[in-house]
Amino acid sequence: MVRAVVLTGAPGSGKSSVLDALTTRLEIEGVAHGAIESEQLARGFPLLAGEHWIGQLAAVLEVQRQAGRSLFLIVATTETGEELSGVLAAACADRSLVVCLTAPAEVVAARLESREPDRWPGKRGLIEHARTLAAAIPRLGGIDLTIDTSERDAEDVAREVYEQMHARGVVTS
Repeated sequence: MVRAVVLTGAPGSGKSSVLDALTTRLEIEGVAHGAIESEQLARGFPLLAGEHWIGQLAAVLEVQRQAGRSLFLIVATTETGEELSGVLAAACADRSLVVCLTAPAEVVAARLESREPDRWPGKRGLIEHARTLAAAIPRLGGIDLTIDTSERDAEDVAREVYEQMHARGVVTS
């Protein structure tokens, strides 16, 4: 059985940090998994559109399935319902959990301001786009669980996601 956890949310919502904490927890528990940050598939200038990076994601996941992996943690800034559906289709999962990480627009903006280098010409645009996505992504259909990360650390959020993985049968060990 193929299972997938999709972590979505605006840039600066904590997806990568929670992914790191969650993969560490799964490794400690001895749970085999693959972890993919889909943003790396779109990286470059200009960023690739969803139909292009989602196709790459499907190919990467297929290679990992052929290598014997059956649990996937996928980080994806899904800006539309179609992108979220595409990510889920790429996972080919029998069971999935979609978690939207949220934080107020000013929080994601502050996180990006401190994280991204000032010399990067795309910084201002990313911050403004993240402000918009902070409100838009949580309203997408298909989200199973929404977690506000604004006043929680990544370890605590990862613990909650892990508990929900168990509760929903995405992981059983």
